[in-house]
Amino acid sequence: MTATMTATACGPQEAGYLALRLPAGTWVRHEGDETRRIWIAQPCACTLCMSATLLGAPGTHYELRVHEGDMAPLVHVRHTSVVPHLHPEELFQTYPPVLPLPRTAAHLRRLLRARFPGVRFSVRTRRGWRLSVSWSGGPLDTEVATVAAPLLADYTTPERRRARAITVTRFGRASYGTPLVDAINLTRR
Repeated sequence: MTATMTATACGPQEAGYLALRLPAGTWVRHEGDETRRIWIAQPCACTLCMSATLLGAPGTHYELRVHEGDMAPLVHVRHTSVVPHLHPEELFQTYPPVLPLPRTAAHLRRLLRARFPGVRFSVRTRRGWRLSVSWSGGPLDTEVATVAAPLLADYTTPERRRARAITVTRFGRASYGTPLVDAINLTRR
């Protein structure tokens, strides 16, 4: 997804923020925060980010605020360092079964190869519910993050932030379920 594709539907600042894939007000955890506090993601409003999105560049940073508002926000936080967190109302909803991580990795690999033909991607599972994607040449981190982000959460409505259920065929066997991925680390070599 490029900013020019989304700029027709809304203003340039909103178009750049759509590349981040998290709606304003999403509850997130920041990987660099040892206290594991819940933050509220907003589009980054620093001068650098605002001028870039006004020129049509996709957004790559968030501004994180706390719910109480008694602490200064974290500004210019990279989009790959936040993990969506469930809102309390989402905890007791029923969802399809969890898709195993290797099948989720195979699905992501297939999506990336279809979107960027000719580029070789390596998608690996890591400790916990994490994936690692590496590639050389080809697309930028933001372009790959746009393809990978929907596996983290469903961004159609602010109330529902679980990933959409998908069907993955691997070795001739179809599996249906919800991908459960905490983080996807991107490395361009």
